[in-house]
This record gives sequence, C-alpha cells and structure tokens, in this order.
Amino acid sequence: MTARVAPSIEVAAGTALALLVRLAAASREPRERQSEDLRAALDAVGDTEGETWLNLFGVVLDAGAPFTAERLAKVLRRSDAVEIRRHLLGRYAWSWCTLGGIDDIEAAATGDTAAGARLLAKPRYYGGDAARSLATLIELDAEETKRRLLAAVEAAALALPTDAEEVLAAAERAARDTLAVDPLLDAIESLTTGYRYVPEVEAERVVLVPHLESALPLVLAQHRSARLIAYRTRADGGREERAVALGRALADAKRVEILALVGRGVCRSSALVEATGLSRSTVHHHLGQLREAGLVVLEGNARAYTYTPRHEAVEEIAELLAHIVGTEDER
Repeated sequence: MTARVAPSIEVAAGTALALLVRLAAASREPRERQSEDLRAALDAVGDTEGETWLNLFGVVLDAGAPFTAERLAKVLRRSDAVEIRRHLLGRYAWSWCTLGGIDDIEAAATGDTAAGARLLAKPRYYGGDAARSLATLIELDAEETKRRLLAAVEAAALALPTDAEEVLAAAERAARDTLAVDPLLDAIESLTTGYRYVPEVEAERVVLVPHLESALPLVLAQHRSARLIAYRTRADGGREERAVALGRALADAKRVEILALVGRGVCRSSALVEATGLSRSTVHHHLGQLREAGLVVLEGNARAYTYTPRHEAVEEIAELLAHIVGTEDER
C-alpha cells in the first residue's frame, strides 16, 4: 500500500479573509451591536449562523494575492453571479458536495428552487444549519444574491481596525517562523492553541489563515483540495495573559460543567449539547474558551471531531500560579 503523502502547507493572511470571519461572527451577534448599514445588509442576507461567509473563502483564494478587503469587493463585483452561488452552496467543499449532492448544488446555484428546497431539508448539509444560513439567499436569483453579499462586505469593511493589515502581516510572519522549526502538525496545534489536525485524504494542502476575530477563535473550512484552518492571531502576553484566559474559562458554571464532562469522556460536541441542554453554538463557544485556556484539545477532521482534556494543564497551572504569587522558587 502506498504511503500517504503529507499535505503541503501555506499561509494566507489578509483583510479579505479576516473580513469574512468578521461577517461570520457578526451574523451570530445581536444586531444592535452593528452599524445601521451592516445591520441592514446582514438582515438582507438572512444568515444567523455565519456559514455562508466561510464558503466565500474560496472566492478570495481563487483570486489570489493580495488578500485585501478592497480586492475582495472588486472580485465580487466582476465575478459571475452563478459562480458566486456555487461557492456559497459548497460546490467546492467536499463535505457539502457529499452531504448535499453535487447535482442539487449545481441546480440550486442556477436558480432551481426545488433543488434548493431539497438542500435545505438535508439534515447534515451545511453542518445542520442550512435553513438558518441559506433560507433567504437560496430563494433569490444569482444577481440579487451577489448584490446582497457585496453590500455586506462593503459595510463590514468600513469597521476593520486601522492596523489590521499590519497585525495580519505580523501574524503571517509568526506562522512562517513556527512552520520553519516545528513539524507540520505540531505547528498547527501551537498556532491554533489546541487544534490537533488529523490529515484527510481529500486535503492535498493545508492553508493557515490568521484572523482577528475573538468570537470565532478557530474556523475550519474546505476549498477544492485544501483544508482551511483559520485561527485568531494574538500577541504573546506572557503568564499574565494566560492566567486571565484561564480565569475567564473557569468563570462560567456551564463551562466548568462541560470541562468535567470532557474529563469523564464525553468527547463529541453533539453529546455535550445533549448533556447540558445548551444550543450547539453555545457549546462550541464554551469549548472554544476552554481550548484557548489550554484546558482541552480539539482533535480530528471533517469525519469526526473529538475533545479531550489536556492533563498536562494541571502542572502548567500550578507553575503559572506559583510564578504569579511569587512562590515559584520555593517549589
């Protein structure tokens, strides 16, 4: 049997990709947090889960560098509207093609409403969020879909931090430095703060995408033969920042409950949803906080994701507290 060739690795950083993550996060937030223009644009798109924006990563990557917000808007304006719908519906994501069916995706992209209805009814397509993500857009023609997506991109671009390009460029350099010294899978786990990627036969390459969005610290997507791993970039604040992250993670009773469940072997997010009675998005939010604090690890790929406790965190926390309270030399 031929040995599996390890995927190649790339880093793609820029305000275009960061903007799409921002839109995904904004789609989930209360609308009063948004500017009037962005609120109206998001309402017109109708996605309350943010999944549509992640499928547009492919539009950015296909267009090539520079990955700037200005270029994204230009690419959307000049792109074929049906092709944008193909990206939106997951034609270039192997999981969505499997779960939705290529024929129905192609038909719905060109305006077949019956095919669109079939997609919305498929329970695992779009991660089970098809109706909440696509119900509005899938009823539209391609040109109107394009117009609404572009309006949201233009509105969100106005709120990008002024130093976004500089921060993302620094994150790209940091990623390349880490990849230069660490093995691929170790580098991914380090950069993402606790995601242990399991290579997939479909993924010939891995694309690392640093972004700025604290509400969505880790985003996993697919495009053609690439696994996309988008992660929040952060400055190294040292022990004090780690202590704050730990305190934040343990400051919520439900997060502590989830951590205890993971410790007892409840390792799938679906099982944690059932055990806690919380929504899927809320459980994922809590798990993200626990992962960023170094208390749990996410492992897997599109076939299966599991959470496991980081047992080494116990000793790390003791050392961290010993340093902060000044007893490190006594231990």
